[in-house]
Amino acid sequence: MTDHVRGKLDGIVRLLNDGRMDDAESTCRGYLIGDPDEINLLGILGAMLIRKGDLDEAEQHLRRAIGIEPGFAKPHEDMGAIYLARNDPHAAISYFERARTLDSDNSSATRGLGVAYQRAGKDVEAQALRQELMQTTATPNLLGEANALRLRGEPTQAEQLCDAILKREPENTDALSILAVAASDDERYVIAEGYLRRIVKLKIDDPDSLFDLANFLGERGRYPEAIEFLQSAAALAPENPDVQLHLGNLHGIVGQTADALGAYENCLGIRPDDPAALIGQGHMLRISGQQDEANASYKRSVEVSPEIGSTWWYLASLHRYSASDEEVVTMESQLESESLAPDSKIAFHFALARAFEKRENFPAAWEQYVQGNSLKRSIVKYDPVKIEVDQDRIKNVFNANFLASVSAQTPTAVTPIFVLGMPRSGSTLIEQILGSHSSLEGVGELPYVLMLTSSMIANKPDNLHYTEIMQQLSSHEITALGRSYLYHASTHCADETMFFTDKMPENFSHVGFIRSILPHAKIIDARREPMATCVANYRQLFAQGKTQTYDLNELGEYYLRYIDMMAHWDAVLPGEVLRVQYEEVVADLEGQVRRILDFCGLPFEQSCVEYHKSDRPVNTASSEQVREPIYTSAVEFWRNFDPYLEELREVLEPVL
Repeated sequence: MTDHVRGKLDGIVRLLNDGRMDDAESTCRGYLIGDPDEINLLGILGAMLIRKGDLDEAEQHLRRAIGIEPGFAKPHEDMGAIYLARNDPHAAISYFERARTLDSDNSSATRGLGVAYQRAGKDVEAQALRQELMQTTATPNLLGEANALRLRGEPTQAEQLCDAILKREPENTDALSILAVAASDDERYVIAEGYLRRIVKLKIDDPDSLFDLANFLGERGRYPEAIEFLQSAAALAPENPDVQLHLGNLHGIVGQTADALGAYENCLGIRPDDPAALIGQGHMLRISGQQDEANASYKRSVEVSPEIGSTWWYLASLHRYSASDEEVVTMESQLESESLAPDSKIAFHFALARAFEKRENFPAAWEQYVQGNSLKRSIVKYDPVKIEVDQDRIKNVFNANFLASVSAQTPTAVTPIFVLGMPRSGSTLIEQILGSHSSLEGVGELPYVLMLTSSMIANKPDNLHYTEIMQQLSSHEITALGRSYLYHASTHCADETMFFTDKMPENFSHVGFIRSILPHAKIIDARREPMATCVANYRQLFAQGKTQTYDLNELGEYYLRYIDMMAHWDAVLPGEVLRVQYEEVVADLEGQVRRILDFCGLPFEQSCVEYHKSDRPVNTASSEQVREPIYTSAVEFWRNFDPYLEELREVLEPVL
């Protein structure tokens, strides 16, 4: 093989390792136009097509490679893989045997031949090959093959190989690591955690092992445990910026703002221009009310990495920030880059929209919102039909009779107050009012109701809904769900208060579930004028979720389903949900504060009326607004876009 061909192959392999299969394929095809008889290119193209499932075309290229160079072992091996995929093990055997004859050290061909023997019913031959492979192949090569099998979507074979390695070397942590990843990929999280903890025990002083376990636990929502392992990793590797960055992220998630800021500062002390740490630091400064400092941190991030559109959006979202003409030109020039990632492109559109709003150029702002939302909608998954079907199932199960029959005995020492509804409907204002009370802590949007309903159907058939499981649970099991929610929520509470708020908007679909597992909980529906609500959602680029907000018609339909859902809860749980209208809070703040506190069973405190004086962290898009006295300008702001809202108005007509 010439150096020229080797360079081409190395480039294709790099694309494959980066997960860019389509780019690797098109690059390889381009090379073959100029060199149609290059057997290495023909072989690698055939192997890629096998991975894609294009077996017929793969066979054409591999047979051509064999015809040009019959002594080239790899195409014979890949032909064997094609016949295995076609469930013809006898034909596969001949190709794998030929590959082994041409290259006696080819362990992957030996393994393929073993599989073909097994499928052909030749168990004795298959077992002999497995023993031969384990005796003759070095462990690093076996590990490489196991990882390759996992990446090719053959986890069972990868795990079998790792198990064989562990029989030979019981403390091989590389094999355990592959097993952990394979189990996690298959959502066998308990097994994956067992492997990761075993690695930590074997390598107790290895910060990377602690980091991997912490990352796994964090992804499962087990933040306190994850933070504990990260802190151990930080003690062992104080100069590792990634550990500090991840610590900052997790501290931020659980509302430990000061600790998060400390971790980000540590990261930046080691890696001063880390854009992720600068962004995280900006978030923590913003939610703690340090707007000027947040501005400076975001600005430093855009100086370091101007191509990251999300940072420009964070800047534009600051209530008192207005982009300069020079910054607008910079954002527009970034949008022209062909290499710009879609997420960054979306964020630039939203950031420019806010810049034009500040200039009261509402037609230009709307055009940017349309472009940003259209692109975002093209890359998110949103199934309005599934949502409607799910909500119908919820209403059918959580009827008055079922709710009256549930008798959970959940502890009542701490009372959760759920503030739910549509996003951008004043829920943050309600939380800030309540969070200013001496007996209550506001802890933001908690994922645990959604997490519990999802976990109930984990590893169950795809068409199963959590409501079907609820009907089968005993009172003891339903009580356990309530205890689980309170346990997870407690990790976000810094003080030992009697009440806390959970303002996850999507909980409006699960009021019946909440009432079942937490009978003593208080539930508040934050509501705002329909047009104002939908326009506010359309103008917001959410950090995650909220996928219903990127198309105006879908957004309007979602609002109607929300209204229908809340009407159901009013019917089956009369008087159990307090409706708080945003416009009424603006018009009569003290009267609504007294009404809210009375519903929650809390005595009146003047601090709740003077909520803007509170220094509590507020992690939401409205964090700056709720640090100001009540104002009316937001009530009618949506009318600036009235010329573009006729279709939305038609959808919402039943509730206008």
